[in-house]
Amino acid sequence: MARHAIGVDFGGTKVLAAVVNVENGKVVGTGKKRTSAGDGPDNLMKRIYATCDAALNDAGLSIEDVEGIGVGIAGQVDAERGLLIGTANLSRSVVDLPMAERITERYGVPAQIRNDVQIAAVGELSFGAGKGIDDFVCIFVGTGIGGAIIQHGALVKGYTGNAGELGHTTVDIEGRICGCGGRGHLESYASRTAITAALLGELRRGHKSILSELLPDVDPAAPGGTAIRSGILSKAVKSKDDVAVQIVTSAATYLGYGLASIINFQNPQRIILGGGVIEAVDLLFETADRVARREAFPYAGERVEIVRAALGDNSGVVGAAVIAAAT
Repeated sequence: MARHAIGVDFGGTKVLAAVVNVENGKVVGTGKKRTSAGDGPDNLMKRIYATCDAALNDAGLSIEDVEGIGVGIAGQVDAERGLLIGTANLSRSVVDLPMAERITERYGVPAQIRNDVQIAAVGELSFGAGKGIDDFVCIFVGTGIGGAIIQHGALVKGYTGNAGELGHTTVDIEGRICGCGGRGHLESYASRTAITAALLGELRRGHKSILSELLPDVDPAAPGGTAIRSGILSKAVKSKDDVAVQIVTSAATYLGYGLASIINFQNPQRIILGGGVIEAVDLLFETADRVARREAFPYAGERVEIVRAALGDNSGVVGAAVIAAAT
């Protein structure tokens, strides 16, 4: 009989849950909901429960059919205690929330909590672009920028369990304030959030862009703006819109410099890039690849393989399910 577990990927804009066959990595049921950066503890847990219930219903299974539940969440995680200890893109009110304990109380199965990109790396290692690769780094671009390191076929956790946070490396010591409170961090320049902020800024300043047509209901001057979907951004870039091309190229250049630092410091065999904007916008991926190879040490930059994630949106849920079933 097939073995199943539930994987949950909780990000800055959505939460996705999936029932996964952990023997082959196949997703057999899903549930998805939008999230809000302002969600407090109760709403956050309600969204997790709702998506888990929906995934089980979609799979035609009950909780008795799964071995455990794994959750990947954007931020720094204390895996032993099963809680989030720091976050740049979610409400500070969810810090120290005993997520694993609450999930186990509700469902009666073991629960594991990990950083979202760490679980994505495990998913890619098990069934995706990292399968058969002993040394690679995963970088996912979304609301923020997260990273994870696989070395000798295993996840590198670091002393406090939070190794791989490329998005919070400094690229400008006098630069923008990051969501975490630090200054000049990479995700302040190359995340989808940063790209959105730059695009809306250009629209506010009156620059002509096809984005005004693609986003007719968006007021660029509204507080908080909006999250420009990856598909919309892709359309703008493919139409050779000057504003979109310029801003995406700038973000990709910053990302490429970050990747070059990884190549020089970690010397991985492969770098796996993921996230909806990486999947949808070729200019972002290709420019980051080119800049990384140009700026890295020559031999390492020539030899490294830079590829897109193979599992797409499912990297995180598959990895979370694998971790849940293994513990």
